[in-house]
Amino acid sequence: MLLKIILTLLLINGTGNVYFADRPFFNVETIDEAAAPERINPENVGVDVAAKRFVAIDVNSGKLLLQKDSNLRQPIASITKLMTALVILEMKPDWNLEVEMQKSDETTGAFPHLYRGERLKFVDLWKSALIASDNNAIRAMIRGMGMSEVDFVAKMNAKAVALDMANSDFADPTGLSELNLSTAQDVARLIHFAMQKNEIRESVLQPSYSFRILNNNKLRKINNTDILLGSFLNDKKHGYELIGGKTGYLFEAGYCLGVEIENNHRAVVIVVLDSPNIDQRFQDVKVIADWVYSNYAWQ
Repeated sequence: MLLKIILTLLLINGTGNVYFADRPFFNVETIDEAAAPERINPENVGVDVAAKRFVAIDVNSGKLLLQKDSNLRQPIASITKLMTALVILEMKPDWNLEVEMQKSDETTGAFPHLYRGERLKFVDLWKSALIASDNNAIRAMIRGMGMSEVDFVAKMNAKAVALDMANSDFADPTGLSELNLSTAQDVARLIHFAMQKNEIRESVLQPSYSFRILNNNKLRKINNTDILLGSFLNDKKHGYELIGGKTGYLFEAGYCLGVEIENNHRAVVIVVLDSPNIDQRFQDVKVIADWVYSNYAWQ
């Protein structure tokens, strides 16, 4: 049976950009061959990708277009935050809730953007977590909703089961734990499902975001960690649109990146795990995207 696409278009924050609000939820084990793209250059066996594990999947059919060790588990670092965001959305948060940063919110690792004693709206914590990948913001949101981290992680693992992410396990909501394990294929499912949520997609596509600390009125600006926002993969002049994505880095995970992109409305999810450096993960995604759209034909 052909998969159906509901072409419900949503406006994002008045910018005039549109995207498909509902997309087929692919299952790589049940491929819709009638909708699948076909190889047009079978002699071209692939590209030079530095990431140890990667995958490119056609969204409409679920067909694997290019992959390497895409079912091997490894830590996924801050890509974990997309699962955290999905669980938070299911809890229907109060976006205007005021939360004061506490010592218990403080984490090690990435550069913090929020500090103890600062009071913020929940929406500003959300933006800080998804745009700047702020770990303190994640902990503050969970605490602000009155949940323990243990109970929240249990919800994350239940959500992974619901999304058929059979090879994934979560141990913390920030991505700092090397025990947050998944595969490139499972991460592709996470990316795809998360980008259907307007609150997530709108945030990860913002190049920057400014807000005021409530108890001192100081202006704070955060910048996006995804440099693909300014690349040809988000340039409609070249037929591309970046649907959304998330970066991640941990020593045990290497440099990671998952994105959903479109080229002339042909959607593909690309995930690279354990690239050797911060720039290479973006280059890996670029060369995979170029290869896929040059070597497959869509009906």
